[in-house]
Amino acid sequence: MRYPFGLVYDSAKHLLAGKFRRDGKFAISVLLDPLGGYENACVKAKQGSNGEAASGDRGTGSMLSVAQCLAALEECPAPVVSIGGGEPLEYPEIPTLTREILARGKHLFLCTDGTLIRRRLHMIPPYTNFFWNVKLDGTERVHDLRAGKPGMFLEALDGVKAAKNAGFFVVVTTTVCPDTNVADVSELYQRLHAMHVDGYLFSPQYARKKVCKIESREFHRQMQQRFRELSATLGGYNLMMSPIYLEYLRGERELDCCVWGSPVYGPNGWAAPCYLLNEGHPTSYAALTERTVWENYGRGVNPRCETCLCAAGFESSALVGMNSKAGDMWKLLAWQLAGGLGERRERVEKR
Repeated sequence: MRYPFGLVYDSAKHLLAGKFRRDGKFAISVLLDPLGGYENACVKAKQGSNGEAASGDRGTGSMLSVAQCLAALEECPAPVVSIGGGEPLEYPEIPTLTREILARGKHLFLCTDGTLIRRRLHMIPPYTNFFWNVKLDGTERVHDLRAGKPGMFLEALDGVKAAKNAGFFVVVTTTVCPDTNVADVSELYQRLHAMHVDGYLFSPQYARKKVCKIESREFHRQMQQRFRELSATLGGYNLMMSPIYLEYLRGERELDCCVWGSPVYGPNGWAAPCYLLNEGHPTSYAALTERTVWENYGRGVNPRCETCLCAAGFESSALVGMNSKAGDMWKLLAWQLAGGLGERRERVEKR
């Protein structure tokens, strides 16, 4: 299977329960941001040329306690949890938080740049519901250039190797931009496959600046071309995005944003409507879903949404069945069964 059976079973059960109860909006995953890294990035992006934060915005020097993180998971009981924002391995209580989340039967993805993995390997034994999710944007030259720090690629690769040697699941997330070099990503995946990396995720770039209709159209044209090339070149690897989301990324279908399906919780609370826009912090997940005017967001409605293709909004949409088509359920089932952690299936050309 493309994901471990336990994760597939728990996610399917959660989805069916939500639909049976007709909850309307319910989370399928939660992203914890204990250090406030996502919010700080958003605030910095809004800062004016004089270095002052925009009116109403404030940075966060605080961090979440383990108790606050666990309370958020009680409030929003999704089966899949990610920890991200900044570098979560720098969070002082990361060993305790990780163990507590896993003890609750959650499936945990710890998102990291990989440089601190070797020093943190001792914090837990390998679990079948724990993934190291390492960000690698290309081979050494490309990744270090984008990270702005020489040597990060080799440190991250060392972390990947250490985690795999210790028996952990490891997935790699690659940011895709309009100018992404597909051949470079292919070379990266060949190297990672030799290290027995278990799966691969694409993260579409979000251009924070507002764009006009012509710029938006060109951005999406370029991104769709990149995803068509990536799908054709890397389809033999264990790509862990759903086929419906990939169809959307390639421009083959439309999806509505369902970012309420993957909310972010940080030191200031729940990010509304999402961490990319970060326009407020409701006191609860229920308040986030019920009081946010969701009709005010999305492509063609809100200028800040024009370049958003993020998985939090559109992979969530694919999985909860928004804009569904006949056969989507069987397509997802076939995709899940056809995959294999760490496997690469040779593509056979029809003659």
